[in-house]
Amino acid sequence: MSYPVNCDYTMLMASLPRHKNNLFDEEQVPVSRIQLNKRLSFLSLEDTADLLKIEELLHWSHMKKDIDPAFVTKTINSIASINNQFIKDIVIWRLELRIILAALRMRHQGLQKAPDNKILGFDYWQNAITHYWHHPDFGLSKRLPWLAEANALLTTNKSLELQKLLFGVVWDHYHRQNFGHYFNFEAVIIYVLRWDIINQWSSCDQTAATQHFNSLVDAELQKLDLC
Repeated sequence: MSYPVNCDYTMLMASLPRHKNNLFDEEQVPVSRIQLNKRLSFLSLEDTADLLKIEELLHWSHMKKDIDPAFVTKTINSIASINNQFIKDIVIWRLELRIILAALRMRHQGLQKAPDNKILGFDYWQNAITHYWHHPDFGLSKRLPWLAEANALLTTNKSLELQKLLFGVVWDHYHRQNFGHYFNFEAVIIYVLRWDIINQWSSCDQTAATQHFNSLVDAELQKLDLC
């Protein structure tokens, strides 16, 4: 099924504040979720169902670190029901990213060799992960230049820095995919997914700032022997 440009998509996209090119220039979401949902209510029932399906797969808050059989079954069924190849490719790209990160975590936790089977049945990176399990980057740095840094951050337990790196990787991918899609359903999907990244990063950043502030206050109180 294709999603041609039409007046409904044009009006919807024109009503939404634009995202900035750089994720970390975004201090907060450009529109509240309530207001975003009001605009999304103009989508057809079919489009709304497709959007919900994609959000259930890709929203950061829905993602668990572990990939279990129930998740695999649900994911494969959801992907099979997506008819738009552009959207399907975005979903698969994000899930492939999850597979690589899951492999990094399993190795970090002490697994001595890669799992024998493809985790989701379509893992593009499975051969490299299997044959280069003990390489920090699975031998993929030329194709995934961020992977070595992600591994270094994981092994040194720098979780916030790793999260920031991953947010940036996904944001940049969506930015590239957005070219040529400005007033169609694909543009709506990318907008919502990028909105989710801003929302999640803002939450992480605020939490980290609060923790940093509290640690500074504690340090100063200790100097004054007040705690």
